[in-house]
Amino acid sequence: MVVVFDLDDTLYPEMEYVRSAYRAIARCHGQGLLKRMLDAPTPRAAFDSTGIDIDKVLDIYRNHMPDIKLPWQSLYVLARLFNMGCQLGLVTDGRSVTQRNKIRSLGLCRFMRHDLIMISEEIGSEKISGVAMSEIMRLTPGEVGYIYVGDNPAKDFLAGRRLGWTTLCLMNGGRGENLFSQNIGQIPDEYKPDFVVDSLLELEKILNQSNL
Repeated sequence: MVVVFDLDDTLYPEMEYVRSAYRAIARCHGQGLLKRMLDAPTPRAAFDSTGIDIDKVLDIYRNHMPDIKLPWQSLYVLARLFNMGCQLGLVTDGRSVTQRNKIRSLGLCRFMRHDLIMISEEIGSEKISGVAMSEIMRLTPGEVGYIYVGDNPAKDFLAGRRLGWTTLCLMNGGRGENLFSQNIGQIPDEYKPDFVVDSLLELEKILNQSNL
């Protein structure tokens, strides 16, 4: 069994990364900026509120080592699946340095095969293309069950469904602050996941019920 996760708003709330970046920006350019950024309605508004050149702000945002951690549900599920003998991986869109720093801070390499961690900038293709999932299948010969857990119906499940994977959408993995819409009712059927869950803790139950 191969179980692959999205990163942001699936294994941890992405707004925690954003707030970590706000703190890093404030450390560099003045602690008085922190409240201003935290009070802004969006990350872009927060950056604009600093009055600092946007390129300097984005450099800190993208390259800082984040102060983030796995929620206990994610930690439990990863440890449980790892101990069950599942091969665990990651498929995420984003810049290599940004996503690698998140992976390092969250300690995901304790559970995941290094070669099954796929970042769009590193492989030259976004997740919706299916390139990353196809490569994971190539790297795991003999496996018959593949699962992808994500949060963004607009791009997370189309490729997996076409490749025969079982797909799960985690609702509110961002604790109500998800950066992308989760309105499954407004997308074409081929983009919709096989299952919708409210907690990663439901994953093992689905595995058992589906005989995957």
